[in-house]
Order: sequence, then C-alpha cells, then structure tokens
Amino acid sequence: PSSSIPPSCLLMVAFPTPIGRADRDGTLPLSFAQQRLWFMAEYEQGSAGNNSGLSLRLTGALDVAAFRAALDAVVARHEALRTTFDAVDGRVVQIVHPVLEVPVEQAELPAGEDADTFLRARLLTPFDLRKGPLLRVLLLRLGADRHALLLSMHHIVSDGRSLDVLTGELATCYAAELDGFEPSLPPLPVQYADFAAWQRDRLADDTGPGEGLAYWKERLAGLEPLELPCDRPRPSVRTGTGAVHTFAVPAATATGLARLGREHGASLFMLLTAATQLLLGRWSGQRDVALGTVTAGRDRPELEDLVGFFVHTLVLRADVDGAATVGDFLAATRTTVLEAFDHQEVPFDRVVDAVAPERDPGRMPLVQAMVVLQGAGPVA
Repeated sequence: PSSSIPPSCLLMVAFPTPIGRADRDGTLPLSFAQQRLWFMAEYEQGSAGNNSGLSLRLTGALDVAAFRAALDAVVARHEALRTTFDAVDGRVVQIVHPVLEVPVEQAELPAGEDADTFLRARLLTPFDLRKGPLLRVLLLRLGADRHALLLSMHHIVSDGRSLDVLTGELATCYAAELDGFEPSLPPLPVQYADFAAWQRDRLADDTGPGEGLAYWKERLAGLEPLELPCDRPRPSVRTGTGAVHTFAVPAATATGLARLGREHGASLFMLLTAATQLLLGRWSGQRDVALGTVTAGRDRPELEDLVGFFVHTLVLRADVDGAATVGDFLAATRTTVLEAFDHQEVPFDRVVDAVAPERDPGRMPLVQAMVVLQGAGPVA
C-alpha cells in the first residue's frame, strides 16, 4: 500500500498538459501569434509583408490532374489550409471550412521576362484573410517538360517547417496518384485549431505557465530601444521596405569561430549572438543591447508534422561591457540563451504586454534587430 512508502521515496512526475480536440461547435480562437498577425494585417491593409513561400523547378512530364488530386488530399489533411479569419461579435476567430478548393493556376512565362522576377511578383500578391484561401499554387511553364511550382502562403497559417511538410506531402501524394495507390501518411493527432485553443486555455490566467512571465518581466525591465545610426530619418510608421545585403564568411573565419566556440562551451548560435551584440553595441554606443531570435515552437511531437504558424520571438538581452574578456562575455551569452529557451513557452505578445515598453509605430516592441541561424533548406 502507498501508505507504507517512506516520504523520501516518493517521486512525482509532471506531464505536460495534453492537447485535446477543441469543440468545433463553438467559435475557434486564434493562437497568440495568429492574433498578432491579424492585427498587423488590419493595420497594414494590402501589405504582403507576412507572405511566405518557395518555388521549385520541376523537370519531366507533369500530370496536372494527378497534381491537382495530390493537392486536394493535402488540403483535406491539414485544417490550416482550409482556414479563414474574421471578427464575430467583437472577437477574432478562425473559421475552418469542411471543404475549401485551392485553385492551381497554370501560366506561361511571358516572352523576355525573367522567371524569378515573375514568381516574386506573384509571391508578393496580398492575401485576403477573410476570404481565403491562404495558400496559392502556381504552375509556371518554362519550356517543354519544364515548370516552376510556386507555393505562396500567409504566415498566419504557415511557417518554415510548414513549407517542408507541404512539399513533402505533395510529393508523396503525387507519387501515389501516379501509381494508383493510397498515399502512406501517418494520421495527424491534432490540428492547428486544437493547438490554439489549448494554448489559450493554458495561458488563461495572468501568470503564464509556471514562472515564465515573471522571468521575462524581470529580465526585460527598463529595456531601451536600440538606436543605430541611420543614413536617413526614421519613418514615423514602420514599413516593410528595405534592402538585402549578402556576404560570404571566409572558410578560415568560420573554422576559427567554431574552434572558439568549442573552447568556451558555446554553440555557433551563441557565438554569432555575442558577436552581433558586440557589433551593435559599438555602432549604437549602448551597453544594453537586445536581440530577437525565433524558435520553431514545435517542442511537442504531435505538432512536428502539422501545417500552421508556431514560431515565436525570444528576446536576448546583453550587457555589452567593453572591459569583459571574450570568455566572460561568451559565458554570459550562453546563460542568456539557455535561460531564454527555457522560458520560450510564453508567447511574445504576452511578454510585450507584461513588460509594457513605450509603444512607437516606427519600431517593433522590445527588439529592433534579430539573429536567426538557419540550416540549408526552404526559407520562409
């Protein structure tokens, strides 16, 4: 009997709250991340700033009917691809449609036009979150047995991992259609609406899960905006315009960085974070430097192969002390990164509300610069 077990031998194991099936008879809430994107879309009408996608080159005979059937199978499998959004009785809700046809547009590349330019223009076509669908598919014929496949999605229903899932399942279903077999895909234990309802229930109180929100309130108290020197006045309202600058890191430098990280027990991400904060601290003249980064938000196995928007932002704050040694600064960065990821369950929107920084429509709250380390693969 349990009464005979000495107190010192008792072991309590805490299991995470399971994600259950949300009631489909009532309204379905948005996740916290989706809610942020909804308000951004309402504020920036006609913006394509939260479009994501990828293009693939297809070589060989293309069976459009089989591709159409494969797409229908994937859309039927993932509720997020059949979801639209609207305000009902003053609340924003997601509406999961039992059936939602995603058209497959077929086009010829106009003579003399560059394929990448054509595809980029299509990718940047705004979505209507109320009307949908929030997935667009374009087959662009480039020549005999050559096509470009463009998959465009709004971030409110997708992220980088979702694009991997979508392309992988499309390939599986297309191959099955050609061979006349049922595609071999494991059943999905939950859908995105289930996750959103579970997240809302789990974070319904003001404290957040455990002490996570309290950690962020203390960690980010008094954080000032990053003031980088600019070559023109900062706009009063932040826009999505800008430029891209790319450069290659020499192999010798990359090897040296990896070695430095090993010597101090720091990962490559920690090392790049520390280097970026040192650089921004020098440019801005500030010791208090915060960087943002993103996490996949798929720490539960039932979410791994689900289409949906799970990524969220973490804030990495550093005291850039010019007198600190490299070892000391890397050790501090390592602690900051590990603690931040230990408290990643708190949505960024809840962190912003709790810290309550001064709002400025010309800046993102809490972080104005981000560092993201990505492996090779599709980029959202």
